[in-house]
Amino acid sequence: MAVANRRRRAEVKRLVKSGELSLEEIFELADHEECVAQMRAYDLISALPAIGEVKAARIMTRAAIAQTRRIRGLGPKQRAELFRALVR
Repeated sequence: MAVANRRRRAEVKRLVKSGELSLEEIFELADHEECVAQMRAYDLISALPAIGEVKAARIMTRAAIAQTRRIRGLGPKQRAELFRALVR
């Protein structure tokens, strides 16, 4: 079970990196798939195209999101701040 969850999260990160999954689609997935909801927000943000570790840390600081916060734990204001920072 744990291995399957890690593989699924790795697959989701790969889809994010390639641009096949948008931020909105990831949040929808997290509502339906427990293993996606358990992903760390930092891992998700740093997997986005053209965003590295430094930029991801800066975005998370601006949105008041802790480095250890998981996607499921993001509040509406934090999600809105992520959309504001990432969706252009």
